[in-house]
Amino acid sequence: MMAETFALYLSLVMAIFLIAFAYFEAIKISNADGKIYGGTFIFSVTSGFIFFGFTHIFM
Repeated sequence: MMAETFALYLSLVMAIFLIAFAYFEAIKISNADGKIYGGTFIFSVTSGFIFFGFTHIFM
């Protein structure tokens, strides 16, 4: 029971952090001139949605 609660809160915090990080990365990319690297943005969004899925599983 305690491990499930910890996993729920950990996955929720990670999901919120990763989506917020992707948001700020998108702002940084949109202000950039020339060639950009979007790997960090893509990885953050994908990981954020995976952790949102984990949060849904632990509920």
